[in-house]
Amino acid sequence: MIPGLEPFTSNGVGFLAIASGLTIVAWFCHPKVFVHVLAISGVIMAFSWLRPNDLLAMLAFQIAPFFSIRWLWGKKGVSTGLIVVCFISIQVLLFLIFKRYAWFDAFGALDIPISIIGISYILFRQIHLLIEAPYLGHHPFNTIRYLAFTLSPLTLIAGPIQRYDGFCSGLDKIGRPDKEDALAALHRSVNGLIKAFVLAPLFLGSTNVKLLSQPTADWLDFFIVFYSFPVYLYLNFSGYVDIMIGVANLCGFTSLPENFNRPYLARNVRDFWTRWHITLGIWVRHYVFTPLSTALVKRSNPAWHGAMMAVAVMAAFFLIGVWHGPTSNFIVFGLLQGTGVVISASFESMLRRTIGKNQLKSLDDHILFHAASIFVTFNFTCLTFLLLDNSLEDVVLSLGTFLF
Repeated sequence: MIPGLEPFTSNGVGFLAIASGLTIVAWFCHPKVFVHVLAISGVIMAFSWLRPNDLLAMLAFQIAPFFSIRWLWGKKGVSTGLIVVCFISIQVLLFLIFKRYAWFDAFGALDIPISIIGISYILFRQIHLLIEAPYLGHHPFNTIRYLAFTLSPLTLIAGPIQRYDGFCSGLDKIGRPDKEDALAALHRSVNGLIKAFVLAPLFLGSTNVKLLSQPTADWLDFFIVFYSFPVYLYLNFSGYVDIMIGVANLCGFTSLPENFNRPYLARNVRDFWTRWHITLGIWVRHYVFTPLSTALVKRSNPAWHGAMMAVAVMAAFFLIGVWHGPTSNFIVFGLLQGTGVVISASFESMLRRTIGKNQLKSLDDHILFHAASIFVTFNFTCLTFLLLDNSLEDVVLSLGTFLF
């Protein structure tokens, strides 16, 4: 990291300076200046987290995709599929190396620790650009816009994952919002700060599942541990997004997508992933599930179409698990969520065949069935979320010790 420069966090003085600077530029300068300031502030924010090894890795991770995307830009109708696959494969390989996955530790023997802030989100934006570049020729693209899009301080650390066309439409509306919109944006940012940095930490201390393996642990301890991390994660994550969307709206950049929609009121696991980390779900559905399921169904007997859809679901959620972290507990998390999606879809299909479409709708609308669906989904979510903050061994051992 840059000497004397502390890592910028969303509740720190550094980010406050960036947010204030962006707002001043948006309100009082020509809109074209904003994208330059956004890119520069994103680079400064990224550099505040980087050591020398990290900086070199970041340059390697960013430079090649830029020239690849620039070459592909606007080449609609030209056969570029194989080239895109090669470029994406290289980026994914670098991602696996830099993240040092337990099952893909290519640099482990060399002992070169590398940590690139926001690399998971940067990768998704790069893949999006590589795939869509031939069809985005109507939008401007240059070095400044590439840096602003991939390293934006509003989305660098934890998203949301925005598409380039939405990013461009947001830049077109940069300016001073009216008084009501400005107050609403400021209010949302303050609420986000309270959620993420005042309320969320209250639940963090009790998220260690190993507390349940203590001889004195009782059912109250179980409920506290079981439900604390989901509460903490939602308050922290959604609070962060509230801060960023609030700052963006204060600049007139109103196209930053929402990432949460009351996820713990979801009625099944499929519904949950349309409410939780919404932009991740959309990205995976668009670039992984849909093309994979389409290819599998086209190449299989109709009797196997259901199984092929299940395979595509599990592959998509395996990716979600791997994307969340480099150890086995994250893979298990993804596979459990995928299993939940397959089971909920199969259960709904069975009910539709058994009682009919109209009766199923009536059942869905029944208050007891509705409440039971939310209860089951929420508790399943809490169970799988234990794997995001604890190792698989600790979860199995601690729950086994407490329950049996």
